[in-house]
Amino acid sequence: MFGFTIFCIVFGAVYERFSHEVYSYYMIYAFVIPLIGSVLPMLAVGMKESKRLQPGTLKLWNLGIVTLTVGSLAKGALDIFGTSSPLLIVYPVCGALLCFPGIWPIGTELVGRFLKKDSHGRGY
Repeated sequence: MFGFTIFCIVFGAVYERFSHEVYSYYMIYAFVIPLIGSVLPMLAVGMKESKRLQPGTLKLWNLGIVTLTVGSLAKGALDIFGTSSPLLIVYPVCGALLCFPGIWPIGTELVGRFLKKDSHGRGY
């Protein structure tokens, strides 16, 4: 997902450079979704510990993040054209449904790591 985040950053920069001053924040800031949704939690859990998560769960989570990002890009493209579509609701709904199976294992791992240390950083 780190590569996808970098791609979204480059895409947003190139879009902003050649957009002829027609901007959509959904396009420019699309990189925030994979950054907050995948890269930061994996860094918080740790790359070695994230390997212990079930591969299917992690793949569904990442697919949900990609779906939300593509939905943001599609919304941005429609904003630029000056139109909208009721079908855009599909992206957040599908993204959330795909992310849902990954919330529990990733959240459990983060809470477990937090609870293992006291206020002085020592483990119990």
